[in-house]
Amino acid sequence: MSMTMPRGSILQIYATDLTANGGDGTLKYNKVTEHNRSEFTYNPIRIESSRRMSNGTMRKFWIADKQSFTLSWSMLPSYRTLTVDGAWGAEDLKSFYEANQGAPFIIRINKASAGSSQESSGYEQYTVMFNAPPSFVIVKRGLQPHWNVSISLEEV
Repeated sequence: MSMTMPRGSILQIYATDLTANGGDGTLKYNKVTEHNRSEFTYNPIRIESSRRMSNGTMRKFWIADKQSFTLSWSMLPSYRTLTVDGAWGAEDLKSFYEANQGAPFIIRINKASAGSSQESSGYEQYTVMFNAPPSFVIVKRGLQPHWNVSISLEEV
């Protein structure tokens, strides 16, 4: 049985609803579970070039600011049927990564900065890629395996 989280999922991925888990194959924002999620790290990356001039002064050329996102889960159930909120579990994230083939994709971040759920508006949208291969570690087997999952995303 899933429950409604008061602020909603912090991460949503725009992707095909996975048909292996009861989805209908349409493109939509898929909520990623809050089940045992650790902190959501949100780091700015400044792309710039700095060079020392012939008179000894420093000159910097700012190109852009991009964002980097890191998050992880411990003891994450394989499928959404056992997550507390009914959102994507470990197998869903693994299937998405394997199907993605290194292509950029769109995410939405719900920081709930207004103190309430911002699922219908107020989210921040980014086009990202996996910064490094995610880590999927099976920590418990049983009726459904539980995983430790860690992902790192970087804005394109």
